[in-house]
Amino acid sequence: MQSLQIAETAKSPSINLDCENGFLEIRGRSIIENTFAFYEPVFKELSEYVANPQERTVVHLALDYYNTSSQIWIYNILKELNKINDLPGKKIEIIWYYSDSDLLEAGKDFQNVSKVPITLREVKNADDDDEDF
Repeated sequence: MQSLQIAETAKSPSINLDCENGFLEIRGRSIIENTFAFYEPVFKELSEYVANPQERTVVHLALDYYNTSSQIWIYNILKELNKINDLPGKKIEIIWYYSDSDLLEAGKDFQNVSKVPITLREVKNADDDDEDF
């Protein structure tokens, strides 16, 4: 299990999977044409982390826009993270950052399919979400 860092581009989000500290952050825009090529390595590392997670895992999802194929990967990532909730002595906290009503509704949709409660946190401007990290 390795930590994973991917820099943000105009079409892909930044990824920070810090296995040692139990932290995952996905931030930015996800309008990638080939989502499999981008998200599959992330999912693979995440799956290895989920098999032996830290006592506490914190997840920040701060996407300002994503396409339908990215939405499927986000759902799959949340589904994988839900497995941590079933492990004795392990805790997971998921925070969905939103800046508009569409992202709020998306967060609510993800709340409905997640076994782990997802906290919805409004971001009023581009710098607000940095305060919580």
